[in-house]
Amino acid sequence: MYKIRLMNEFLHGPIWVLYSDGISVWKYPLIEQDAILSELNQTAKQLFDSYYEFDSHNEPCWFNHEKEKAEKSTMIALISRIKKRLDEINDGSFTIEDL
Repeated sequence: MYKIRLMNEFLHGPIWVLYSDGISVWKYPLIEQDAILSELNQTAKQLFDSYYEFDSHNEPCWFNHEKEKAEKSTMIALISRIKKRLDEINDGSFTIEDL
């Protein structure tokens, strides 16, 4: 059984596919080939990545918490849509962990 972990990370969309032992799966066709999930994952990735600013605020990399707070409802809506789509396509081969 696989685990789909929803967790934002810079330069990676929120969808992480893991084996049952916690090791990341490089490609998982059920997820990779779903156009709706791919689009939602990419949109959430771009939104989260936009919170990082480089050479800003006298730091090499600065996270804009105010922008994150201002766009919280947008991110929550995207993650909710991802979870809904995962539920729709779940064939019993994975569980969902929302972090």
